[in-house]
This record gives sequence, structure tokens and C-alpha cells, in this order.
Amino acid sequence: MSTYQLDARTLRCPEPLMLLKAKMRTIAPGDTVELLSDDPVSARDVPAYCQFIGHILIATPSSEHPHRYVVQKKSS
Repeated sequence: MSTYQLDARTLRCPEPLMLLKAKMRTIAPGDTVELLSDDPVSARDVPAYCQFIGHILIATPSSEHPHRYVVQKKSS
């Protein structure tokens, strides 16, 4: 499994989510994407997108990583 990184810091809604969606289409099931986003709307958009599509949200921002989301592509 591979991990890909997307740095969407300084971008605003809907750009971080659009970058994530585009990357998720190109990776294999089980691969992960680490999205860095400082857009406050991402706190709502990324979990909602994962829930809707079925991807696994592994990590959300924390005090240690304040702008980091980690999403694993769902298995077929």
C-alpha cells in the first residue's frame, strides 16, 4: 500500500476537497492520502465525503498535526 501527500494549505473551499477527490480516483484500494488543509470548512467536508463514498477516515486534525487528514481508499 502507498501513501500520497496533498498540500492544500492556503487553498479555500472547495479546492481542498476537489484535490482529494481527484487523487482518490487515481489510487488503488487500500492506499492512503494525507491531506494538509488549513481551510476550516475541510473539518466538515472531508468527513462527510468519506462517509458518503465509503472511504476510511484514519486521522483528523489534532494538536500534534493541526491541518492533517488521512484517508484510506475503500476496497472495491
